[in-house]
Amino acid sequence: MRLGQDRILAVDTAPPTTVSDDLDPFLGNSAGVVRLRTVAARVVSSHSPVMIEGETGTGKGVLARWIHRHGPRATRPFLDLNCAGLSRELLESELFGYQKGAFTSAISTKQGLLETAEGGTVFLDEIGDMDLQVQSKLLKVLEERSFRRLGEVRDRAVDMRLISATHRELEDLVGRQRFRGDLYYRVNIFGLKIPPLRQRAEDIAILAEHLLRHIARQCGREAMHISGPAMKALQSYSWPGNIRELRNVLERALLLADGSELRVEHLQFQSATTTPAFVSEHSYGTLKQMERAYISHVLEAEGGSVERAARRLGIPRSSLYNKMRRLGIPQGTGRPAFEATASAAD
Repeated sequence: MRLGQDRILAVDTAPPTTVSDDLDPFLGNSAGVVRLRTVAARVVSSHSPVMIEGETGTGKGVLARWIHRHGPRATRPFLDLNCAGLSRELLESELFGYQKGAFTSAISTKQGLLETAEGGTVFLDEIGDMDLQVQSKLLKVLEERSFRRLGEVRDRAVDMRLISATHRELEDLVGRQRFRGDLYYRVNIFGLKIPPLRQRAEDIAILAEHLLRHIARQCGREAMHISGPAMKALQSYSWPGNIRELRNVLERALLLADGSELRVEHLQFQSATTTPAFVSEHSYGTLKQMERAYISHVLEAEGGSVERAARRLGIPRSSLYNKMRRLGIPQGTGRPAFEATASAAD
């Protein structure tokens, strides 16, 4: 077994008083946000596991950090790991660590996420993509509060709070035996559901103004404001990419704007610019043919970037790779010819 040596988890040990620029996960006054704020306030002081559900781009990671920084473990580490697209071996390595000599490339002992997060919070994003064998080991951690490094024979005690997140319907995955039912009930003691942006149009003005101030400050620009027509355009858009897409649209608009006002002509909505042309060109065909054509279309529009295409499609990158394999879409689709050739040669 060969594993990358670079750590792919993020560590946050800063106390809450040093953080001022994080997006408030409860910006807005819609019913869904008010409900989320109320439930989160009850959950935050607990040490029990929390499950955050929401579409891609709704801010699940932002909410997880808020829970950590306002909870009893705020002075201890916050570590997060995205489970999407990770092999079982790499996921086990990152979670549990390994002993020197545990496998061919284990030239030194490595601490895992669970050990490094002692006393703090572990955030597992896209837990629905976790391999079933790793799920069974995670269940043992939650039930017995202990784990073993790979290649080790003794158990190690662990004290951490688990926060999980998913854009999938875990109950459906349980029914299809893709997710363990016993683990589902352990990680879902407290459930928080973030509403998609299209269901909270009344919050878009508050979110947009807040994000624009933050982006302008990061870019060293003077204070910006959004014109009335531009705000109406923002509020009438469906936002398939949710808050992440809103931020991208605003950042792109700020770069296009010369003065201090963001106007309609500065806004570029990704899905609105590609879908009509696709529909008129591919009006007939089987569902599989339509899906293949549309994914290829989006990859073309994103210059072959699987990451950006997955974000536009509202699915994890791993899911897009799986769809490309199933539908026979070649790697490198959408890239310039010379880049695709170089990629194939590698």
